[in-house]
Amino acid sequence: MDIVGNRTLYSIFRAHADKQPDRLWLTYDSSDDKLSQWTFLEFLDTVHQAVNLLQNLGIGAGDVVNLHLANHPTFPQVILATSYLGAIVLPTSPSCSAEELRYFLEHSEAKLVITQKKHLDCVEAVAKETHTILLVRDGYVRDRRYRCYETELERQSSGVSDGKGSTEKVVQLLYTSGTTSRPKGVLLTNANFVYGSEVFRAATGLRHDDRHLISLPLYHSAAQCHALWPSVIAGCSVSLLSRFSASRFFEQAATHDATMAALFGAPLRMLLDQPGRPTDRAHRLRNVTYAQNLTPAQYEDWDRRFGAPLQQLWGMTEICALPIMSPLSGERRLTAMGRPVLGYESKIVDESGQALPSHAAGQLIVKGIPGHSLMQGYLKDDAATNQTLRQMEGSTWLFSGDTAMYDEDAFFHFLDRSSDLIKRSGVNISTSEVESVIAELAGVADVCVCGLPDLTRDELVAAVIVRKSLAELTADQVRSHCAANLAAYKVPERIEFCEMLPRTSVGKVRKNVVREQLLHSKSDRSAHG
Repeated sequence: MDIVGNRTLYSIFRAHADKQPDRLWLTYDSSDDKLSQWTFLEFLDTVHQAVNLLQNLGIGAGDVVNLHLANHPTFPQVILATSYLGAIVLPTSPSCSAEELRYFLEHSEAKLVITQKKHLDCVEAVAKETHTILLVRDGYVRDRRYRCYETELERQSSGVSDGKGSTEKVVQLLYTSGTTSRPKGVLLTNANFVYGSEVFRAATGLRHDDRHLISLPLYHSAAQCHALWPSVIAGCSVSLLSRFSASRFFEQAATHDATMAALFGAPLRMLLDQPGRPTDRAHRLRNVTYAQNLTPAQYEDWDRRFGAPLQQLWGMTEICALPIMSPLSGERRLTAMGRPVLGYESKIVDESGQALPSHAAGQLIVKGIPGHSLMQGYLKDDAATNQTLRQMEGSTWLFSGDTAMYDEDAFFHFLDRSSDLIKRSGVNISTSEVESVIAELAGVADVCVCGLPDLTRDELVAAVIVRKSLAELTADQVRSHCAANLAAYKVPERIEFCEMLPRTSVGKVRKNVVREQLLHSKSDRSAHG
């Protein structure tokens, strides 16, 4: 038995509701600037109503519910309800294409989709005939074809029968880009979220009297793993914003009296690009966790302008936690990802799995227990699971695919990422996925997709294409095709054409050479067709 015990996300929230029923838990700042608030007990009642609603819709243990939404109270309501029932939530980005959503729904075998009116066209294209669809009230226009989630919720009793949720049961299925052309479904249990949240609470000093400002999207693991669920573990209050706004972030932090916030490097840079405002230092933020480096000058500018202490971290959806973080006390050394935290062991290894000394570059691996401190595995993909979770010296180690090194003070430094991943505003993009979509075009003979540095969003997506003989393919045609088959953030911003791609002796595209050629080219002449 360890710190998780027999707890679930639901049992932890209920314990807080029993102990502090009238204390404010959630404030929701909607897209039209309306504020809604719930105490712990009030929100628990809505969770119980969600339990009954899901059961009435035929959802039981092991069934999958898709949340195709921007930030909304439906996320914690339904996830806590599935934690109680033993069902599973599949969050998806509302910006994904219809074909991507089709894959997620089919691969996961989801039964129910909860979405918003503005995303209904995409959902209808793939789920109208096969899935039950509910629409949330946020932006809802009366539609006789589909029922309103909140209306149906209000009709339910707040009394519940015994649930089938348990610590070891999967509670969420999060799809993450990898080195294959299809995203992989990461199976995460209640224990995963509880363990990772306890680790985060200890490493950040998250307290019962904090208020966590959440602006990152809840369909992504970051907002859940270093904001929402640690706040539930700590029993503190949460202010949920419908979306991140660089022009309003610090004003919102002050309005909500927030003391904690979670961001990425890209939003930090967006905030630094904003003009100075009187609200820049009117907040009470005592800690802002984030991933991905800023430059030394940007760190200085941040401290001078905003005065909100930063704490860098590193993690993966497959870990459901942040095993490396800047120390809470002493030197934070923000040019590094941080040090290993209590609860995890990390090391750098060579290609044979042998541990490397300080300042030697190698793959970052993390020790843990599958279904507890590491993911349970990938859905329907034993080969990928076994490639990522490997046995070494009698223990399970997660091989991250990230290249890093550690210094003499045990600070870990990120050096590079897998050649098949582009990290854009904190979201991983599989280059092979984008390549497979472009390769579908009739005029494409060969294609290479890679990431290039982007000052605001970490990396941009670039594609280099070899046309088939006599083909008159243009960059605009490529973009249109990608926009129809990929989420907007995956569509290449830079498109160039060439006669031949550089390859190794075994036929693999030398992406490092392609990337260097793009970096040294002075213009994007071919990007305009």
